[in-house]
Amino acid sequence: MDESIKQCNFLSAEVIDASVPYFSYKLMPGRIKKRIMNMPRFITSRINAVTTSKTSSASPENNPLNLQPGEWVQVKSLDEINQTLDKTRKYKGLFFMPEMERYCGKKFKVFKRAEIIKLESTGEVRKLKSPTVFLEGTYCDGERHDGCDRACFHFWREVWLKRIADK
Repeated sequence: MDESIKQCNFLSAEVIDASVPYFSYKLMPGRIKKRIMNMPRFITSRINAVTTSKTSSASPENNPLNLQPGEWVQVKSLDEINQTLDKTRKYKGLFFMPEMERYCGKKFKVFKRAEIIKLESTGEVRKLKSPTVFLEGTYCDGERHDGCDRACFHFWREVWLKRIADK
């Protein structure tokens, strides 16, 4: 028989020093590195979402408004909106931004339904499970974001809105 087949490679294998990290984050692509680094935060947010969910038979999430472009809505009062938010000022994972407070109690036309979004940070495409819309004339002025001039639309959960008759 061939001598190389009989010989065991276990004893001649390279020994790796255990004190030196074998795995290096530097070798990973950026997006994978970000996902690994954000994993504890992601898991915590999922646990919080399950433990702080507000579900009842009369809750607004069980009776969606199904708003369509062109319909008129009124943004609920700040007190009504605060009742839907958890301790991190989110409803189903979406922040109620401080810039949105100035629109409370005012009437707006629905511009568009938001159903699919792409996260700029990771490039991930997500489907929004909770009804969300954009309203005409409600955009971020950047005042609380170091003067950002992108003028992004605010995401509005239907639970924060009331349908009204045409203006």
